[in-house]
Amino acid sequence: MGEFRIARDLLGLEDAVALVTGGGSGVGRGHGLRLAQAGCHVAIAELNVEAGERTAQEIRGLGRKAVCLRADVRRNCEVKALVAAVVSELGGLDVAVNNVGNPLSIGPFLDYTEEQWDAVFALDIKSTLFCCQAEAIAMIERGVPGRIINVSSSSGIVGAPSVSAYGAAKAGVIHLTKSMALELAPYGIRVNCIVPGTHMTESIRATLESGGPQADFLRAAAKATPMGRLGDPLETGGVAVFLASNLSSYMTGHSVISDGGITHTTNRPPVGAPVRPKALAHVGGGN
Repeated sequence: MGEFRIARDLLGLEDAVALVTGGGSGVGRGHGLRLAQAGCHVAIAELNVEAGERTAQEIRGLGRKAVCLRADVRRNCEVKALVAAVVSELGGLDVAVNNVGNPLSIGPFLDYTEEQWDAVFALDIKSTLFCCQAEAIAMIERGVPGRIINVSSSSGIVGAPSVSAYGAAKAGVIHLTKSMALELAPYGIRVNCIVPGTHMTESIRATLESGGPQADFLRAAAKATPMGRLGDPLETGGVAVFLASNLSSYMTGHSVISDGGITHTTNRPPVGAPVRPKALAHVGGGN
């Protein structure tokens, strides 16, 4: 029997350049750290530069190059400048994880203002479009068989009361991923999507410690999950590594759910406590 050696090209990520938007904390930080552990040099895009630099410093501690670049991915001009800076500072772009997203507000859809709806869609899907456009162009210009990974949410595949705009936008990310995968396949670029459930991020931990209705929801969400706990950002970061690596070389246009099994059940609790819409204040009846 010959000497066993781990295949160096199993992942194929050594010295690849990855961009992670919103990588300063939470699931985005998990993506950045796991990609670095798999061999990538990583650019962290953040509005919170202090948080982004902390993640970049962690990545440098792993022996990989890392930069933190400030960018508001809701602005197309800033996204184009961001991608150009990544290519300039790290020498290319092979992997992109478009992680930015947030519900922004919680409440009945009947009370949404046009401004609130537009703000959620700008952050959660328009930013994905802008990033994918700039990233794909950079890859095509250099003949790179790149990997683009978008990040949706379990709210985008199951009913999500109190976060209807967020759920609709994240459902759109899944569909956009499918369409872009078809358009970019002739260039050798794969586009896939991660669909995370609730994870134990820094903000989630702070909410649990502070108490209140949102903390009650999070505890209920953890208990309802078949695995009996919230996810660790590094676990979903592992999904990003898989989708970026040679292991998934025949996958494109697909969504991978990382949610501890919660979407297979009827146990998923609604986000927030039930609230009677303000728009129905003049109407009698109801709870």
